[in-house]
Amino acid sequence: MFAPSGSSSISGSASASFSSSSSSSSSTTGTGASSTNSTSVSGSGSGSAERGEANNNNNHNHNLSLQLNGNGSGSGNGNNSNSHSSSSISVITNGNGNNSNSHSHNNNTHTNLISGFCSSIWRSATFGSATPVVVSAAPAPTSVSASGSGSGSGSAMSDCSSSSLSASPDAACLADNDDDQQQRQPLQRSEAISTDSYLGQDSDDAQQPQTFLGATELDDELIKQLPKEVLLRVFSYLDVVSLCRCAQVCKYWNVLALDGSSWQKINLFDFQRDIEGPVIENISQRCRGFLKSLSLRGCQSLGDQSVRTLANHCHNIEHLDLSECKKITDISTQSISRYCTKLTAINLDSCSNITDNSLKYLSDGCPNLMEINVSWCHLISENGVEALARGCVKLRKFSSKGCKQINDNAIMCLAKYCPDIMVLNVHSCETISDSSVRQLAAKCPKLQKLCVSKCADLTDLSLMALSQHNHLLNTLEVSGCRNFTDIGFQALGRNCKYLERMDLEECNQITDLTLAHLATGCPGLEKLTLSHCELITDDGIRHLTTGSCAAEILSVLELDNCPLITDRTLEHLVSCHNLQRIELFDCQLITRTAIRKLKNHLPNIKVHAYFAPGTPPAVTSGQRPRYCRCCEIL
Repeated sequence: MFAPSGSSSISGSASASFSSSSSSSSSTTGTGASSTNSTSVSGSGSGSAERGEANNNNNHNHNLSLQLNGNGSGSGNGNNSNSHSSSSISVITNGNGNNSNSHSHNNNTHTNLISGFCSSIWRSATFGSATPVVVSAAPAPTSVSASGSGSGSGSAMSDCSSSSLSASPDAACLADNDDDQQQRQPLQRSEAISTDSYLGQDSDDAQQPQTFLGATELDDELIKQLPKEVLLRVFSYLDVVSLCRCAQVCKYWNVLALDGSSWQKINLFDFQRDIEGPVIENISQRCRGFLKSLSLRGCQSLGDQSVRTLANHCHNIEHLDLSECKKITDISTQSISRYCTKLTAINLDSCSNITDNSLKYLSDGCPNLMEINVSWCHLISENGVEALARGCVKLRKFSSKGCKQINDNAIMCLAKYCPDIMVLNVHSCETISDSSVRQLAAKCPKLQKLCVSKCADLTDLSLMALSQHNHLLNTLEVSGCRNFTDIGFQALGRNCKYLERMDLEECNQITDLTLAHLATGCPGLEKLTLSHCELITDDGIRHLTTGSCAAEILSVLELDNCPLITDRTLEHLVSCHNLQRIELFDCQLITRTAIRKLKNHLPNIKVHAYFAPGTPPAVTSGQRPRYCRCCEIL
């Protein structure tokens, strides 16, 4: 039988030899000749004559699979000599015969296996499907004769037609794309090359660039050959968007991509406007015990029923972020405390309906809780904090920013029952005084980060207590504490050597002496805020820049509304090579020229400054204008 001109078929002077995945083999034979325009392709889903309908001379079964060979050795019951295959993938594997002069380039098969699979994963995660990539060959015959005078067995794993260079539905979608048509043209031109001229070439010349199977065919084979454990491991590193795209590639990937083991950590912040109750309930039922970390920050449509379903199905959850979920109430935390006993961190920031009952529920049901954030939950008081501290003695981080009812008793309870606390944020808890801070400092020696900004009643006694007991302190925020003076910061500079970030905004009693102590005592200082410290001058900045921290460590310096700062300050800062940002808003004595010079020395620095519009020039003669320029604008 002769194949028509331009058709694609598997042909040869002897039987085609394939490998079987079973122990027995079947015989597939065929004879014939191909016209000069015929294309003979060896790959998945193709064989001699029709797939799966070859002669079975020995009555063996047809449970066959595609095997890849990287060493070029052939199989069959006879010798396979002078096979000039240029296909990049060999489907001839282990057997009893040998291949003496095979020129097929199979030594890169294992590399192709890995690279092809990685390419498939990348295309799926990026474009949402395994978009085919057609690799064109150099002008050379594509007649690939998988021939030999022996018997073999073969089968295809896909449903492609016999000996056709098939394309997946993704390829069909791209059929009208001009770029893809241009990529296919070299392959079409190569089909017109005569087989006889190719067979007359030397062996070295026969080693032309390889023509791969259609990318989707290779992808299908790779997908089906790799164990699901490998795919699940790869999927575990993908985010939500990439997983959803991979789920659209094929049914096999859909099952694995939506498997609960791939959804151990979920962040739905980017979808906050679209997330509603049924979505969370579906995720909960799919993930179940696999889910360990879930962020629902900003999902304002979320209600108590959804959280209840979540808690009921996901017992192993450890990190839960419900910040800005304004509809949830104490009912949600009650369900969480009942079912999620392994919870270690929960964020309830800006959940305005949360009360002290929530903290009591968490205290009873979540003994392993280490982090909690109840900032801007205005209904939280000292009673809830006391209950939490009694039941969650492993607490490491506590934040109650903006909770006006948090007072000294709440802080003392934390200090008494949670001695391992490392981070405490009581920003704007205005009733806190020196007594609670001193007790906190004495009983919590591991304290590293403390924010007492806007706690206006604190004095230098608090700073002295911290310097005496908390030598590991690395972050201190005391913005708006107007009673702090140079004495307290001198004590800090003497004992707290690990300070890295300090916010001293509106500490308007400190002078250049504070900067001198910090420069000598805190060599790791990275960020310093001195905004509205009206007594700071150029000499203070000079002390700071001559310290051990300035040259290589200091990266951020904020000097907004420091009226005594002049251009000399910027000249001193030239030695701070790591300085990345400086704030100079409303520093009236700073000029544009000085800023330009600073940028010339530190080209990567970001300078934030504001210059008021020019005022009308002074009137040298005549009557003074009645209104200034600003009044005219108003």
